[in-house]
Amino acid sequence: MIFYTLFTFGIDDLATTTAYIGEVFTDMSVLIYLAIGLPLAFWVIRKVMRLFPGR
Repeated sequence: MIFYTLFTFGIDDLATTTAYIGEVFTDMSVLIYLAIGLPLAFWVIRKVMRLFPGR
């Protein structure tokens, strides 16, 4: 059998790639927190406003 090697990765290449992926997720964490936090904050505000009847 003949196995073709399309890609070759060294140990340094793999470490560099995983470090880059880690940086991407670290940078995206702020956007993820905003995407979850803003709707949650509006939901909590709406629930608190319903506790007090209109004056």
